[in-house]
Order: sequence, then C-alpha cells, then structure tokens
Amino acid sequence: MTEDRKVFVLGQNLFFLPRIMNAANQAGLTMRLTNTEADFWNAYQEQSPTLALVDLEGDPDVWPKVLEELKTRNSETKLVAFGPHSDIKGMELARSLGCDQVLSKGEFSRDMPQVIAQYADSTAS
Repeated sequence: MTEDRKVFVLGQNLFFLPRIMNAANQAGLTMRLTNTEADFWNAYQEQSPTLALVDLEGDPDVWPKVLEELKTRNSETKLVAFGPHSDIKGMELARSLGCDQVLSKGEFSRDMPQVIAQYADSTAS
C-alpha cells in the first residue's frame, strides 16, 4: 500500500489555495492547510509532509519557529517559502532557516505546478 504523500501549506492567505490544491493533486500529493504552529505540529504528528509551502506573509511569530523546528525533526521534508519580492529580510530569514527554495509571490504563482511537481518527484519512492 502506498503512503498518502502530503504537502502542508503554512499561512493564513487563502489566495493560492485552490491552485496549490490542484497542483498538489496533479503531482500525487494531498494538500493540508495549517494556519498556526499548533495546527502544523498536530498534522505533522499524523504524518510528516513530503513538502511544506510557507507563506512569508503569514504570522511572523509562527513560520520562523516552524521552519527552525522542522529542519531539526525531519530533514526529508522539502521546504519552499514564498512572499512579497520586497520582503528581503523575510526571504533571507527563510533561506537561513533551511528552505530549499525561496520565491517571490510572482515566481511562485508563475512556477507553482513545476515547483510542486519537482519536489514531489524528488521525494517519490
């Protein structure tokens, strides 16, 4: 039996969710929205994600803590952060916390299906 592979979305902005869900489904992943640190870790206890997408416009008290902790718990989860191109500090922080890729919202919007498929393919067994 094949394990259901997940993509977690960490953030509160609902704008990208339908497109993320569609791209995730096409890549063989199931999407799960998490808006808080507790949501993320409750979902993580059920199953660690193949990919975590982090909205840098999300709660600035949540996403850095989750990224820092996630890298110590499971180096297999791929991390992709996205945010406003003008948020240089947020993007640098995401990189320093171990994100595999950090994109502007425009890049993420344009390349979303390929980005999700790339990380789904790289972790498929």
